Amino acid sequence: MQKMMLETHYHQIADKWLADVQDKLEEADSEGVLDIDYAQGTLSIALENGKVLLVSKHTPSRQLWLSSPVSGGLHFSYDDKMSAWILADGCVLSELLAKELHSLSGITVSL
Repeated sequence: MQKMMLETHYHQIADKWLADVQDKLEEADSEGVLDIDYAQGTLSIALENGKVLLVSKHTPSRQLWLSSPVSGGLHFSYDDKMSAWILADGCVLSELLAKELHSLSGITVSL
């Protein structure tokens, strides 16, 4: 069983990941088709067609939660060995988010 990470460490890792993703999305969105907002631990990515992807911090579980019109609701835990937010089946949040954004908006981004 994996031990729970300290809350301060969780916030450092989660906040940095969310801010980095916001920066990369804004850079990749040269056409301005995404409405990207990061505030109070939630990254909101609204598409022109009205669909929204949310990645939010869930402090009690030390997870990042994805709400997506494609994959639904998923809960990602941080894996120190991989330095990535992953599901139990090994799915990596950054890879899934990039794939879903591309399928929904045509924007290609490496997260």
